[in-house]
Amino acid sequence: MRPVLLTVCPALLLIVLSVLHLRLGAAAMDFALIRDAFFAYDPTNYSHVIVIFQRLTRLAVAIYTGAALGVSGYLLQKIMQNGLVSPSTLGISAGATNFVILSVYFFGFAGVAQFVPALAGGMAAVLLTFGISHILKGQGDPRLNLVLAGSMVTTLFSAVTAFVVSLDADAFVNLIGWLIGNIGNFDYVSLAPMAPIGAVAMIAAVIASRAVDILVLGEDQAAAMGVNVRLAYGGTLLTAIVLAVSAVTVVGPIGFVGLVVPHIVRMISGEIGRMSLWLSMVGGAVVLTGADILARTAMAPRVLNVGTVMGFSGGMVFLILVLLAARRRGSVA
Repeated sequence: MRPVLLTVCPALLLIVLSVLHLRLGAAAMDFALIRDAFFAYDPTNYSHVIVIFQRLTRLAVAIYTGAALGVSGYLLQKIMQNGLVSPSTLGISAGATNFVILSVYFFGFAGVAQFVPALAGGMAAVLLTFGISHILKGQGDPRLNLVLAGSMVTTLFSAVTAFVVSLDADAFVNLIGWLIGNIGNFDYVSLAPMAPIGAVAMIAAVIASRAVDILVLGEDQAAAMGVNVRLAYGGTLLTAIVLAVSAVTVVGPIGFVGLVVPHIVRMISGEIGRMSLWLSMVGGAVVLTGADILARTAMAPRVLNVGTVMGFSGGMVFLILVLLAARRRGSVA
């Protein structure tokens, strides 16, 4: 019964939020109007146009990017056995953002072409993070060293990004919202080519889920059970990077989804099994959809940046999780 509830309830929550997402905004719309927009679309009806070409497209972007970031964070935390890692804390998001800005400034890249430099930036950031973490080896907790290295890499790439943007601010005027992390009305243009890439990465994550679960037992035990440790680790890491970079390509760097969602998932379903992967995917979509609803309604008719909303609310949630964990450790001691 419990697996059924864990499968169905998050999906129902996402459906409810999706309906609210379509209904709420600068002006609330009746459910009948939304129904008509889907089944009796009238291009001369302004409300129908808003529902289909603004709210529905924003919803699709929120669901995709939230799911991609949620699964990416889950995979990273599983293979590294570190609850503090995520696309943002390892520098992946900052590296991808930086390489996109460099590609725009020097080569004029636009649209789907930005995925290639974004992927290169994400991979470069991870390699640099691992390198710095290796230098710090033997100095304190290795898990904290990894996050410290990721923070250093994030700071470095962010500084370079800010410097390049300052050289010619007019060249990046259309990317200001993207740099902050935001869902725009035309992000569906970037979503269309990214969705197939994300779908393939999601399938790869499902296929690798058993090997990833075995990796938790340790490299020696995993090898004894027939798992190619290097292939499983490397393939899962690449899958996580691709998912994170595809999200960055569409909406820019949005933090905390890949960090907070896997924490909540572990509290609900534990660490083992494909159920955790499913919950990370749906949970990420739920969190970002909810954040976009808040971004469009908190100060309506003004629309806030989703990255700002996610940073504030995600930071608060993560602080609560840390305090609860500290309280549990204190009670056990």
